[in-house]
Amino acid sequence: MNLTLIRYFMAVAETGSFTRGAERANVTQPTLSAGIKRLEESLGASLFERGRAAQLTPAGARFLPRARLLLQEWTAARRELRQQGKSTRQRLRLGYVSGLPQARLAALLGSFAAAHPDTALETLEAPAATLNRRLDLGRIDAAILPLSDDADDMALSLFRQRYLLAVPTQHPLAHRSTARIVDLQDQPFVIRPQAEIMPAAERLFAALNVRPRIVGRAESDQGLLALVGAGIGIAILPHWLADGSVATLALPELRDSHRIGLVWRKSGEAASQPFRDFAAGHGWDGAARHPVIGH
Repeated sequence: MNLTLIRYFMAVAETGSFTRGAERANVTQPTLSAGIKRLEESLGASLFERGRAAQLTPAGARFLPRARLLLQEWTAARRELRQQGKSTRQRLRLGYVSGLPQARLAALLGSFAAAHPDTALETLEAPAATLNRRLDLGRIDAAILPLSDDADDMALSLFRQRYLLAVPTQHPLAHRSTARIVDLQDQPFVIRPQAEIMPAAERLFAALNVRPRIVGRAESDQGLLALVGAGIGIAILPHWLADGSVATLALPELRDSHRIGLVWRKSGEAASQPFRDFAAGHGWDGAARHPVIGH
């Protein structure tokens, strides 16, 4: 059965005119008339009374609801099959916090995408609070962010992020391997206000009555590194960021570090499972076979 011919029939039946039917079907009237004739020959019955108005014959009237049903069934079948075709590609909406090693994170995501071509990966970089809120609302399936001490079984620990003091290479502290918080009194400081280490650092500075001078703020740790390298100030940075452009010192009094891990929502377990297995299967250190996060 030719569905185009059935559409021609429906166009004429619903408009009551071969002329208006041709306009609706977006074909010329001779094309439509020839198509109706072919349909009638196929069915072995005349469907229209040829006259000033295209009136349905008794056979045409009986065929009309069946023709309408055929088109409806075809539309429903096509929609269902198209949706099934789309659903074969799993979507993973993954968030991650600022302050992760970007090149290594990108390498991890790239290798995952290459290994799972049937997964449509969507990523979002945002503060931890935003990611947790989106997880709660079901707007992302999983996120890489600092884990709380009471992280439940819906979390996978990946690595521990430590922090160092970064100073310009010509700074008086640059020749030392460690520094004390009191050494930072009145020192020019550059900060990332949203950095996960900031609350612990502020509490420690306040407890020791040390007040560094804030001379710059940046949106990223890479921005802080650039400011330190330019001699603008000193900063507390993740251990993995040191690249030789600045001198780094340990801050033994700042014992705070963060477990970085993958968390997911229960309703997103199926979507996140392949990535969880992939991330857990990597060595999260500098000797990893694949370039991934952490040292």
